[in-house]
Amino acid sequence: MNLRGMIEALVFAARGMTVEKLAKITQTNAETVERVIEEIVSEYRGDHHGVELKKIGDVYRFYTKTEYSKLISKVARTFYAKLSSSQMEIIAAILLNGPCTVQMLNELRGKDSSAIVRSLHKSGVLMRKKQSNTYVYQLSENFKDFLMIEGVLDQSIEHSNPSKSSPSTSES
Repeated sequence: MNLRGMIEALVFAARGMTVEKLAKITQTNAETVERVIEEIVSEYRGDHHGVELKKIGDVYRFYTKTEYSKLISKVARTFYAKLSSSQMEIIAAILLNGPCTVQMLNELRGKDSSAIVRSLHKSGVLMRKKQSNTYVYQLSENFKDFLMIEGVLDQSIEHSNPSKSSPSTSES
């Protein structure tokens, strides 16, 4: 087995992995893994591929290229297509601030968020983990997949930069 093939297979099958974990599993050093990842990233930038390897946080993962999003939406579930503006506020707060408790969301929004958080959790948009005496909520993997989150994160960084000003638009 070749290292590049192993890395591609692992990232694809695990739906994302860190360099450290790839190095451990393949019994290779991190520098070699990073070099191979850069080769993969470079190759998948070509027009003959419909996916690309991107790094979000410290995790590398394959994503559908943006130009294929309309095509993919024909087969992807649109379960999340009709989110309310209040639900989108919660999602945006978690996107921008990371995992949050209901109390944190209440403070960010300036109003009670518990019913909305419950409905988002029940519908599979949010997942929760127990920490001490409270729950911490974050976006579910399925919802991240639906959003193709790398595009959203790129936009959120752009909008949070005070030196750039652009009109905000909302899409559902």
